[in-house]
Amino acid sequence: MVVNGKDHMASYGMNSAVYINLGTNQGVKIGDYFRIFRYQGTAAETVPQTKDYQFMMYGFGSAPQRYSWNDLPREVLGEGIVINVSRNSSTVMITLSSSAIYAGDYTELE
Repeated sequence: MVVNGKDHMASYGMNSAVYINLGTNQGVKIGDYFRIFRYQGTAAETVPQTKDYQFMMYGFGSAPQRYSWNDLPREVLGEGIVINVSRNSSTVMITLSSSAIYAGDYTELE
């Protein structure tokens, strides 16, 4: 998870240094790549809407079958490379960013 960034900025992008809560105790090494993504939540955790509203709305069309919330792709915000590592934290330089990255966004080892 992105914990903070250099100079305690509110959002981060390409060429920003961020700190994550994974380190050598979790198997992270200098040079590892991390993917940064935002948790989408479940259908119950998002903005409330009337059930099947999108299918009943005029002109929208109908889907051949209902999709499962877990079938949707998650929102990948960017990726970065580990430039410094300690026991339980790492410094990651963001090398690619498609959207703003905030503290609380999730990371996974590529």
